[in-house]
Amino acid sequence: MSETNATPDGTVIIRVPGSPEIVWRTRRMLSLGADAELAAEIANSDADVHDIERLLKAGCPLELAWTITQPVDAGS
Repeated sequence: MSETNATPDGTVIIRVPGSPEIVWRTRRMLSLGADAELAAEIANSDADVHDIERLLKAGCPLELAWTITQPVDAGS
């Protein structure tokens, strides 16, 4: 089963578990210091991995970078 999300501009993002995109995102987060659980959570989210990477390069701790880049829940 895939997860489908629409962005504010109407772009549809489809993430398929085990797809090359998810594998890359997971590996990238592992290489940036995330543990396996956090890497998988980020890989399956709508967060921009490149934004997390930029925050880390600026000295931001990984947990804080993840918090900052999590999409805001429109239902809250």
